[in-house]
Amino acid sequence: MKTVKYFLIVNGIILLAYSISFFVKPELLGQLVGFTHHSPNTLVEITAFYGGLELGIALFLIWSSLKNERQYLGLMAFTIIFFCAGIARLYGIMRFGFDMDYSQPIVTGVEITFSLLGFFLAKKLRNQ
Repeated sequence: MKTVKYFLIVNGIILLAYSISFFVKPELLGQLVGFTHHSPNTLVEITAFYGGLELGIALFLIWSSLKNERQYLGLMAFTIIFFCAGIARLYGIMRFGFDMDYSQPIVTGVEITFSLLGFFLAKKLRNQ
């Protein structure tokens, strides 16, 4: 299904852009979300998780899009990863609150909505 292929590729490319940005300039995360602690351990952690882990997820999504038999796996991975991220972000908002720029609630909605879209695409793909 072409919709699934493009869904995975587009989301993979978005993650690829983020991962390269954080890999090259880990301080960028602090600028985006407003934290100012930039110890070497902080920068290593951002490089590893926001750079490396997101790169791995991006490449997996793109790889899974390239063959029909891998697309269901890619969609389910996307669904689980981003649903968990959205729920964790929602928990964080409820626990700590958020700044008045509303970026955290917006990103929460995007993560949960897109994870549900991934789930429904996976279900549709499975029923073909």
